[in-house]
Amino acid sequence: MRIVSTFLLLVFLISCSSEQGNRVVGDQLSVYFDLPENEKIAEEIAIYWKENGFLTGKKQDLKIILGENKNQLLLIENELFKEEKLTFKERKLLNDLKNDLQKKIFHTNLEIVVCDENFKPKYIIN
Repeated sequence: MRIVSTFLLLVFLISCSSEQGNRVVGDQLSVYFDLPENEKIAEEIAIYWKENGFLTGKKQDLKIILGENKNQLLLIENELFKEEKLTFKERKLLNDLKNDLQKKIFHTNLEIVVCDENFKPKYIIN
């Protein structure tokens, strides 16, 4: 049930077009990354997205930013997503997603950041 609810929430986090450098592409999903050595993690994110049913049939862009003390996964909002309308349940679902990604892929601190179409941060899930 949690995965289905998370998927429905992520349907609202569909992206617009952007050019952000290096990327892994599969179907309608692009996972951007800054450094070539981060390609493996970008691939793992793309596989995770597919295996957990987060592909929506519409173009989606994600971006990872890896740092020494924390990592970030940036999701682009669409026009239906509004920070002030984010319910407690939706915040919990995003936090559960963050915790699962942190455990299975990043193995260190992770923030999920909801961004505009240019990956400018608007809301941080921590």
